[in-house]
Amino acid sequence: MKALKIIIPSEKADIVRGLLTNLKIQFSSIKMENETQIELIVNQDQTSILLEELKGIGVGTVFGQIQIFPVSLSVESKVSKFVQKGKSISIDEMISNTKGLGILSTHFVLLCIFAGLLAAFGLLFDNVIIIIASMIIAPLLGPIALAVIGTLLPKNVYSKKAFLAEFIGLTTCLVIGLLVGLIIPLENLTNQITIRTSPGIPDIVFAIVSGLAAGIFIIRGESTNIVGVAVAASLCPPATNVGVLLAKQEWWMALGSFVLLILNVFSIYAACALIFWITQSFVRGGSISERQFKKITQKYYIRILAAIFLLISIIVIIILFY
Repeated sequence: MKALKIIIPSEKADIVRGLLTNLKIQFSSIKMENETQIELIVNQDQTSILLEELKGIGVGTVFGQIQIFPVSLSVESKVSKFVQKGKSISIDEMISNTKGLGILSTHFVLLCIFAGLLAAFGLLFDNVIIIIASMIIAPLLGPIALAVIGTLLPKNVYSKKAFLAEFIGLTTCLVIGLLVGLIIPLENLTNQITIRTSPGIPDIVFAIVSGLAAGIFIIRGESTNIVGVAVAASLCPPATNVGVLLAKQEWWMALGSFVLLILNVFSIYAACALIFWITQSFVRGGSISERQFKKITQKYYIRILAAIFLLISIIVIIILFY
């Protein structure tokens, strides 16, 4: 369940009350000096539709604001009831959950630098524990998720910023790997370096499953900390590995590691997008007309087929050439 607090100018209160009454939603209203505060609780799977209806009459876009809070416990008649989380959250909540580490910022870059340093030392010293530590702090899931969420919006204002953040993050890991590789001598390439020099079916399957899991976690509003580590495992070490191999002048192996990185990026993006687009095509939201909904649904069907084709193509390429 979700608790919504709607704060609007008092002269607009009757419009919102009328909408909620038509939707048969119970609410409480508190009138202040110049504003009216309306509070209500709805099921989680109804949040998206209600938000679209409210935005359709101007709430949160033209006037007022909407605040959303999770409800984890409901107490009725002195009996505690633990409320289970719904099937999905609204797009606005997805953006709120992923925007923090989905757009380029000083915090994002610093985490990428630290992750790159750990990955580089782990690769050069053949230390799996250090490499796992780099996966834990690498914030590389956020930009991919935000880029996909952006494609769900009529005005895609987030994808370009998210793609830029992902590019900067991966480039940072690569550069850190290059610098550390130039500083630290290495007689023979370690096992952790060589196993990331060419793509294989297990690598791509791992990336695809990580992307699918990430999509499910995000649309349900769950914490992405664990699945984010799985995604970072397919991105941070390979990106850093490219830099290390360039520093050691292993050009061909660096190219193989770079190909692995690119295929992992495409696999994670397509798999995560597949989940997002499927859920979007089967859930009608808000006040759009039937004709508009059919048009949007057709668009997502095309994207779903394109994502499936891309994933199959990647697997076929690896089978044929690797």
